[in-house]
Amino acid sequence: MFNRIIVFMTASLLLLFLVGMDAFAGQKSRSGSYQGRQTSGTWQQNVNRSPGHAERATSWQNERGQGSRLSERTWNKESGTGSYSSTTTRADGKTSSRQGTVTKTGPGAYTVEGTRTGANGKVVEVNKNITRNPDDSRTVHSVTTGPEGGTLTSDSTVRKTDQGRSVTGTYATSGGKSGAFESHVTRTDNGVVKQQSVTNQDGQSLQRGIHRTREVGTIGREVTVTNPQGGTRTYTESVTVNPPTPAGN
Repeated sequence: MFNRIIVFMTASLLLLFLVGMDAFAGQKSRSGSYQGRQTSGTWQQNVNRSPGHAERATSWQNERGQGSRLSERTWNKESGTGSYSSTTTRADGKTSSRQGTVTKTGPGAYTVEGTRTGANGKVVEVNKNITRNPDDSRTVHSVTTGPEGGTLTSDSTVRKTDQGRSVTGTYATSGGKSGAFESHVTRTDNGVVKQQSVTNQDGQSLQRGIHRTREVGTIGREVTVTNPQGGTRTYTESVTVNPPTPAGN
């Protein structure tokens, strides 16, 4: 449950990315290497953007084999409608995907309807209502329905801050579980610091701190997770981006 809420806290901001899609038209290709928690390898990415449309194709290679991910986002400003989709293929050939639509229902108001299909073939339905408030914050009401019909309902508020953004909210499940969650993102001179926490109805909390740094050609990520018993574990990840190839080579 804790991890499901952490995932939701990230996914609930999807609309902000869709509506704020970069109108820059063009193509970009990048490649490099990465060091994850349990594996390392190389990666390559191709991005195509045009007004109202973005497509990203990423592939990676490591000791387990090759994987790939293809994602696409669209937004039609005139009709107030958009869509998103992605498909991830693992080295063992299993795939997971997500897809959905975004509809503008009024000034600053949107609905999101989508599904997520796991590598095991099980489908999760996601429905959201997002409303912009007079103070420029966003209220998000979300209902996630699992393959067996169980639901996770959450209500949160997203606010911009001087140095980033904050998310606070509550959740409840059809099985009687409930609690609160929050996330605070702060921009630094060379990256971002994110602090997340989920507290259940018994007062037990899971906390996660993420410190992401960006240097020339390298992105680093240090994650510290504190479980409800107070134990902690820390791991680091990094991505290296190769220098662009000079024109004509």
